[in-house]
Amino acid sequence: MYRFIFVCFEMGTGGENLSVKISLNPKCNTLRHEDMDGRTWSYDYFNKLFLKKFKSNWKDYCNNIRPSQLIDVVPSHYKPTVLRELFPDELYVVINYPKTVAGEQHLKKRLYDKVWMTRHKTLQQKIGYWHGKQKAGYWKTHPDKEVGRDILQKLNRNITNAEIHCLIHGVPATKENIDKIFAEEWGRDKQEFKFLEDKNLIAIEYEAMNDIQGYFHEHGLMRLEKYKIQKILNDINARLL
Repeated sequence: MYRFIFVCFEMGTGGENLSVKISLNPKCNTLRHEDMDGRTWSYDYFNKLFLKKFKSNWKDYCNNIRPSQLIDVVPSHYKPTVLRELFPDELYVVINYPKTVAGEQHLKKRLYDKVWMTRHKTLQQKIGYWHGKQKAGYWKTHPDKEVGRDILQKLNRNITNAEIHCLIHGVPATKENIDKIFAEEWGRDKQEFKFLEDKNLIAIEYEAMNDIQGYFHEHGLMRLEKYKIQKILNDINARLL
């Protein structure tokens, strides 16, 4: 029996939503989550450790794992090759980076719509987003800037993540500025997950998961139904029998 199922993916590919669906298996603890302006926001066993910027000492946060009769599903931006240093025998589900131009454009639009143009619910989440983006090294301006009273007041408004990007850059939150920053940052931190299946790893092609026509035409595949989410869940369920 696995202790964890790690769902590994890059931002914007739908990994948290998939993690929640996987966790509905009766052999798993249901992953606590909420809808965040149309985006799935989960609360996993490791308190989102693997969705934050990479920590070189991440293993120090994984001590004293509590036993459980059920499996915990953990969404992760860390690659399986990294996680297997500490968790070699767990089950991994990986959403691979798009292989086609159509797939990459789909992901780019999804990242813009589902991440940049959405909102966090609480001030604490917005502050975390602010600091996370700066520490990730995305911004050339004020990389260690603290959240002062003025910034705090602005973050406390009903603003989108895109508007937070503009605050970090110190520019007005116009569509022109948002689109310019997004274009500059698009792909800068992508890892391009490219994994093959093995006995403890299920690899999912981004195009297949999203029924992107270009993928199926290039690979001579006609029946899209077999590649939808339910097939993915069936594959995972078979591993848990």
